[in-house]
Formats: sequence, structure tokens, C-alpha cells
Amino acid sequence: MNVTSISPFLFRRWIYGIPAPIWLKNIDMISEFISKNMLKPVQPESLPNIQPVRAESAEQVNASLIIDRRPYPGGIRIPHLHFGGELYLVKEELWREFSGRIVKEFQAKLANAKGISFEDAMELSEAVDSIG
Repeated sequence: MNVTSISPFLFRRWIYGIPAPIWLKNIDMISEFISKNMLKPVQPESLPNIQPVRAESAEQVNASLIIDRRPYPGGIRIPHLHFGGELYLVKEELWREFSGRIVKEFQAKLANAKGISFEDAMELSEAVDSIG
């Protein structure tokens, strides 16, 4: 398997760990949320130290490809925010509050939408189905 044989549908998912538009356009909301809840940044030394690893076989991935598994961006699978070069972990109850504001924005946009692309329909379907 080489990079050119990877499905183009996977590429869009890779953006979640880099400055995706949702975070950039909500920067004021993120700043306010961090201040309001007196969140403190995580110290880098408390994050897991994950070193680059090689795939175990050419069948999995081209053996010359090195997979760089960094702790962040995109590697922390618990609620967190990036702001001002810092990382802030967010407790579940606070994440529900924060994400509730985002859900309201999504609801307003969907209510005003006249239609969506096929790709957006597939991604929305997957996202909504994963909610419950």
C-alpha cells in the first residue's frame, strides 16, 4: 500500500488535528470559555512521550513510511482545547457545556440550509449516527 492508493475520502478526516475551521472561527468563544472556567494549561512534560514507530510489515503500510505519533495535535482523545500555544484539558461536564454551544450553531445552520452536497450528507449522517 502506498500513499497514492489511499482513498481520498480519508484525507478530510486528517484535518481534525490541525487548525480546523471550527476552532479558528470560534477563537473568541474558546478564549472566553477558558477564562470563565479558570482552565489551566497542561504542562508538556505531563503528556505521554510517544516516539515515532515503523509499521511492522509492508502489508500494513509501505515499510519505508514512518508513522509519527505525536501527543498532539490530533493525538489526545479526550476533551481538550488548544489556545495561545497551550493545551487545556476539559472535564466532561464542561465539555457538554462547550459543545452545546457548538451544537446550537450547527442547528441554526442546518435550519437555514437549502441543501447540502453529497459528501456533506454522508459526513453529517455518520456524525449524527455516532451521537446516539
